[in-house]
Amino acid sequence: MTKVVKMIAQTQRTPILRRPDEYGMDYEDVSFSAADGIVLEGWYIPAKEKSDKVVICNHFSPGNRYGYAGHIKPWHKAGGFEVNFLPKYKALHKAGYNILAYDLRNHGFSAPAQNGAYNPNFFEYKDVIGSLNYVRSREETKEMEIHLHSMCLGGNATLVAMRKQPEVFEGVKSMMLIQPISGDALVRRLCKNMRMTKRGYKVFEEKYREIWGFSISDSSPILDAPFVNVPTFVAQVKDDSFTYSDDVYRIFEAISATEKELFWIGGTTQRFHGYTYFSENPEQMLAWYQKHSG
Repeated sequence: MTKVVKMIAQTQRTPILRRPDEYGMDYEDVSFSAADGIVLEGWYIPAKEKSDKVVICNHFSPGNRYGYAGHIKPWHKAGGFEVNFLPKYKALHKAGYNILAYDLRNHGFSAPAQNGAYNPNFFEYKDVIGSLNYVRSREETKEMEIHLHSMCLGGNATLVAMRKQPEVFEGVKSMMLIQPISGDALVRRLCKNMRMTKRGYKVFEEKYREIWGFSISDSSPILDAPFVNVPTFVAQVKDDSFTYSDDVYRIFEAISATEKELFWIGGTTQRFHGYTYFSENPEQMLAWYQKHSG
């Protein structure tokens, strides 16, 4: 069980295989500080034509700002295919959006922290705050309208940040929330998939505490969602083998924003297909941001 806990809760850095210029986009390598001073690395991709809109993009774990090299060893065991965000960025770029895509701590090229462990309730929410502070302090972007594209770990962290520092999100125009997940649902599904007894959940919690002092309940986006007040589009693989659809539905229902949508991605049980979806099908993403722009 110790090995399983480390596999789930400790990040494994994966390579940044592709860059924006390979897709015809100019970009700048940037770095900025999270709210606690951890140095984060990213790309700033300016729109081709002058624009007053910026989308801030983060990612799932163990991915990074590029996506995930799941088509090559040793990362092929998660999905077995590449997750490439660059076509998604290209679609946003073509539609007139500036983009900040960044690596969360312990991912990509961002600085290490917490011995590689992650816990959005304590740590990664500070990265989200740092990204907003950076956009608001950078000369080119400080007057731009802000949209969020927050995913899995990055999505959970965004919800925590909204609960802990709601003032940081004042004026944010909209958010896409891709596959948020509760620790409880993740561990329950893991125990089921591994054919563990009910004791498996308890053993996971015990080992999680022994190694890092964390609790499964630390990741509780259902409790954070009532603090979401920006228009929010939630997307989730309906039959995701890593979680339960009712968990995502409860997160969605708890969101207090008056305008919200829930989109179920069908035809797959692979969670990672949810991460590729808007690179392959950008139309809904562009329509959502356009609806809330200007």
